Amino acid sequence: MGKKNAERNARLEALRREQRRQERRRSWLLYGSASVVLLAVLAGIIYAVRDNQSKDETRKVGYVAAASGAAATAGCTGVVNDASRGNTHVAANETVNYDVAPPSSGNHDADPLPDAYRFYERIPKLRIERAVHNLEHGFVIGWYDPKLPDDQVTALRAAAENAGERFIALPWERGDFPEDKHFVLTAWDRTQRCATVSESVIKEFVSTYANPDPAGAAWDSPTAAESGASGGSLNLSPTIAGTVAALTAQAQATPGGTTPAPGTSAAPDPTVPR
Repeated sequence: MGKKNAERNARLEALRREQRRQERRRSWLLYGSASVVLLAVLAGIIYAVRDNQSKDETRKVGYVAAASGAAATAGCTGVVNDASRGNTHVAANETVNYDVAPPSSGNHDADPLPDAYRFYERIPKLRIERAVHNLEHGFVIGWYDPKLPDDQVTALRAAAENAGERFIALPWERGDFPEDKHFVLTAWDRTQRCATVSESVIKEFVSTYANPDPAGAAWDSPTAAESGASGGSLNLSPTIAGTVAALTAQAQATPGGTTPAPGTSAAPDPTVPR
């Protein structure tokens, strides 16, 4: 009897040990799976935090997005997030003395420049204040100063025809741009300065910065509050010195009425002294 009881107790103890082993194994599997899930969640949180930090960094005023290969070849800087310089409308005869050449934001004329013209020749006293309003409407402006060589102006004229409906090329007649960067791209509160004109760089800048998402208004750095709005009236008379009869006649002669064909250059009236 005693021998049988001992054998039975031994078997029961062996069963209990096996049961405890299996329970420990299940516990390890359960805790191990939970740990893997927890680590995955933590990794996701860390990634999200770092991603948001990275995005926040790119939205800060003063941040410089690195120049692309094409931009570097064209002698361009990176794209700078500029500080906001205002967005108040001024009178049609009021001059705004912008503290940066050219401006990427600032107070401006209530009437933007007409977007039917893709390229503006060196028109005397072209009203820059109207152009700044175009920036607020989500346009990109390619500014060229008096020292941009003629062959580069020709290249810009051609590039403007292929840059899309949100691009306008405009002369800057208030002095020369610094650091031998005689061609400058601006969107609302963003600037890239270039030594030469590159159609690839223009298209790259337009595709990235034209018509920014209005949701960006909550960012630390800038966006165009009126993104997607159209250009202004075709009337250039408040914009340039002297008569604009030739421009008006050109617009009226265009098939369909008053709007010039896309890509048309706005040229000064031959009667206006240059």
